Amino acid sequence: MLSSNIYNTEILRQAIRNAIGGKPRKVLATLKPTATTKEILETLESNYGDIKSGECIMEEYYKAKQEKEEDISAWGIRLEELVQKAIDRGEIQTHRREKMLRTLFWKYLRNKELKNATRIFYESNIPFEELRKKMRREEQDISVSKETSQQINVHQIDDHTKLLNDLKEQIKIMEAKLN
Repeated sequence: MLSSNIYNTEILRQAIRNAIGGKPRKVLATLKPTATTKEILETLESNYGDIKSGECIMEEYYKAKQEKEEDISAWGIRLEELVQKAIDRGEIQTHRREKMLRTLFWKYLRNKELKNATRIFYESNIPFEELRKKMRREEQDISVSKETSQQINVHQIDDHTKLLNDLKEQIKIMEAKLN
């Protein structure tokens, strides 16, 4: 919004001041009333921004793996945040972003079935956003098929249990006739 110059800087400055509450609001009270938008943002960044070094962010990136309960969307967003932080700190060149996202995103998927089902998308070098979208669809399909197979298994178990109970009942009747 700042760089677009669509809005007057005074309006942006006032909107930022009005939007902030709690502890950050107290930090703003230490600034002079005529502080520029840039000064406000710099003060907030120095007090509340991420202070990790570029090397730490790159280490996080290279250690990143999809968490146990993390779906495809959350995994992709987490990677995008790490890569963007690394770009902002000059650790990654912007033109490498796409390849780094695609590679780590696919390489460290937890679900092997999903990974195998989406290998063709990864190998076809489609953009990261498209890869994520296709993987989300595939994740949904796998989830639906597992739910369906679980429902079928429950019905089969119910049918088998009923059959077993019927056989037990017939055996009891036959034993009673023999005695």
